[in-house]
Amino acid sequence: MKPHIPIGIYLALMTVAFVAPEYSKLIASVAFFMALGQAVNIFIGLTRYVDFGYVAFLAMGAYGVGVVLTYLPGLGLAALPIGMALGVAMAAGLAAAVGAIALRLRGAYFAIATIGVNEGIKHFIVGANIWGGGAGLILSSAMFREFGRETALFLANVGSTILILLTGLLAVVAMYLIQSGKAGYALAAIRQDEDAAKVMGINSTKYKLMAFMTSASLSGLLGASYFAVGNMQVFPENVFFIEYILDGMAVMFLGGAATVTGPIVGGVIYYFTRDLIGTVWPGAQALVTALLVFIIVVLLPRGIVGTLRLYLPPKARELLP
Repeated sequence: MKPHIPIGIYLALMTVAFVAPEYSKLIASVAFFMALGQAVNIFIGLTRYVDFGYVAFLAMGAYGVGVVLTYLPGLGLAALPIGMALGVAMAAGLAAAVGAIALRLRGAYFAIATIGVNEGIKHFIVGANIWGGGAGLILSSAMFREFGRETALFLANVGSTILILLTGLLAVVAMYLIQSGKAGYALAAIRQDEDAAKVMGINSTKYKLMAFMTSASLSGLLGASYFAVGNMQVFPENVFFIEYILDGMAVMFLGGAATVTGPIVGGVIYYFTRDLIGTVWPGAQALVTALLVFIIVVLLPRGIVGTLRLYLPPKARELLP
């Protein structure tokens, strides 16, 4: 089973963003939900462990770029890759620290243990007044200084879109490699019956932590691309917005948990549904998100792609990994 179609979709969208930059912001908005669903899918989809502190990984990625641009002037174009690398490292480090403790818990206990991660880190940044505190980091002047005005504006529009799409593409590849390798079988066993998996000799904490850190790293890259580069600002209230984890789960369940193509389908449908709801019933997106997740889990537990795969002939299933 090769992820040719998901990879092709991401490459096609990158091409459109370059050729028609006037659509780059629309593509970035849709791609954000696609990539968020892909990243969430690697951990929640493969393990069925729900992490309510997930948004902190997005924030760490954004702050990585913001800290480098704000406090390390003079790096020029190198500031962007250094900042993104720092953001990914911070997200992975946080996942390692949280996961080493919390992943020894299961089900609702794990979800409860992670609830305070997001709010705790946000209040620490604001209360200790680090990294701009509650005022956040405004990055436009720093980006103009380091990259030049034209390059900075290009990065904020087309460049951020490409980076978001690249994040989703990397998540597709990571998902495929995990599922097709030893880790995929281990995580499938853990998902079905963790006690039985342990009896079989599977180190469940090891594989859960691997998926957790991979998912967190991709989320850090997404946060850096979308918030820091695309919006040229990092505000605590924005990057620690708890609704993003609900968005990620809604996209994943809508398209199909533990599938490669599912988050792409779910991301497109979810974005335009939210946009329509926002037009007809402003401010109701959060309510609709919760209801959507509930309805999908009850009526369509396999998601759109997962359900389609049940009725397709074997060769056609290869097109929807």
